[in-house]
Amino acid sequence: MTSSATLFRLAPAWTASLQAMRLRQVLVRSQCRRCGALLREDVDALIGLHGAGASLIDRQARCRMVGCDGAAYYLAARGHDRPWHILLHDEHLRAGLANCPPARGATGRAIVCAQG
Repeated sequence: MTSSATLFRLAPAWTASLQAMRLRQVLVRSQCRRCGALLREDVDALIGLHGAGASLIDRQARCRMVGCDGAAYYLAARGHDRPWHILLHDEHLRAGLANCPPARGATGRAIVCAQG
């Protein structure tokens, strides 16, 4: 192995592409790094934006909360009773997640999320 080799973290196959997520009916959320807003995401709408072959791994988007200019990252779960996986594998993108505000829902109250 050379010093220029890059190590890749393996992602579950069900997160490989938006099409794979659609077929497996994966639940997707986005969470803002700045305000903590936790929002449901529509996989079909994401396919319309990025294409069926696109991946949400290491992808971020602008926060959709009014008045927030933060960046949101994506989380995915195979069901409501399953753990949520943060879809950030790049160490630079994961840096600082511990300092982000807690997830907040529509009521503004913090949401406790068990993340795997």
